[in-house]
Amino acid sequence: MAGATRILITGATGFVGSHTLQALAARGAPLRVLVRPTSDVRLARELAVELRTGGLEDPSSLARAIEGADVVLHLAALTRARTPAEFERTNHQGTRALVQAILAANPRPRRLVYLSSLAAVGPSRNGHPVTTADAPRPLTAYGRSKLAGEQACLAAAGRLEVVIMRAPAVYGPRDRDLYTFFRLAARGLLPVPGGPDRPIQLVHARDLAESLARAATVQQAAGVYHVAHPRPYVWVEVARAIAHALGRSARVVRVPPALVRGAAAATELASALAGRATIFDRDKARELLAPGWLCETEAAKRDLGFEAQIALPEGLAETAAWYRAQGWL
Repeated sequence: MAGATRILITGATGFVGSHTLQALAARGAPLRVLVRPTSDVRLARELAVELRTGGLEDPSSLARAIEGADVVLHLAALTRARTPAEFERTNHQGTRALVQAILAANPRPRRLVYLSSLAAVGPSRNGHPVTTADAPRPLTAYGRSKLAGEQACLAAAGRLEVVIMRAPAVYGPRDRDLYTFFRLAARGLLPVPGGPDRPIQLVHARDLAESLARAATVQQAAGVYHVAHPRPYVWVEVARAIAHALGRSARVVRVPPALVRGAAAATELASALAGRATIFDRDKARELLAPGWLCETEAAKRDLGFEAQIALPEGLAETAAWYRAQGWL
């Protein structure tokens, strides 16, 4: 299946998508990407990938993009939005439209791989990693929309192979979310949520891309998988590792939970008045103050032969070097 599998990728021009595109292109897989007219397609053109213009809200463009594909790798999503309705429209309704287009195709793709998030299942409970058997309890509008997207995919499980890949916080070259912490560390200051330690797992974008490439190309795969580096950290350790990656001795400041919530509310209000989305809002504060984000990763190791390889210090050093090379720091 690996050599001849024809793969359609949505969201290939995004942060995770670009790394995944490179991972699959390195395998020599025949690739097609669904892009918007405004998408940056320079990497796709460099890799000689077939381009199809369209969007999740356009059934005819979906049908054209899916035609002849063996596997659909669905990475397109909103990670920040002005309202819950925006998350719902893209992450749920858009995914459902894609599933309907896949089921209507003749011939039909064999497999759908959906990139989801730990936000869909919610934080770890009583210090124990969440498993695929745990009932989802998302904390945020984003998490609820990703869970709805999972459910839209799994509803088609009797008619095609459905693979759900849940990832925690993702970092690496091209990331703009954790970049904020790098900028603060470069200025000698790193805020972390106060209160009890909150263990979290992360994953480097290149590791996540490898897991997605395997999910798309292994002979058999179906069900829900968690993808993360198995080593957990607490926020203070992450902050110090960022400072070390920059060669700085940034001061770690523990921010009281009430102040985290207040700052998030203020940022959300300011962004709403400006008519733009922000990554730091009240939902993000809920995630930061959750008891932890831990997940089991054995199923991905067993079924996909995947285990994350990039340790946090190594990955952060690479990320810092990329930011500097791009003039971001």
